[in-house]
Amino acid sequence: MDDLTCPDCQHELKEIGSFCARKELLYIPAQVKRIDHIQHSYKCQHCSDEAPADKIIEAPVPKAPLTNSLGSASLISNIIY
Repeated sequence: MDDLTCPDCQHELKEIGSFCARKELLYIPAQVKRIDHIQHSYKCQHCSDEAPADKIIEAPVPKAPLTNSLGSASLISNIIY
């Protein structure tokens, strides 16, 4: 997430956690590497102070070529080939 400001109040967001949202295998001839896509979560302290519940915003994660698959575009295309 590039813009670390709250979309509602424009105050700064504070990161409160992150987790590996998706894993994929990358095919390089004679190599296979695993790439971990880490999804960060942010909290707007200003909105959380004003509202009864915390305002949590999660950064976007790149979509997988095949849902629930470890295959990257390079691995899938090589398998098809």
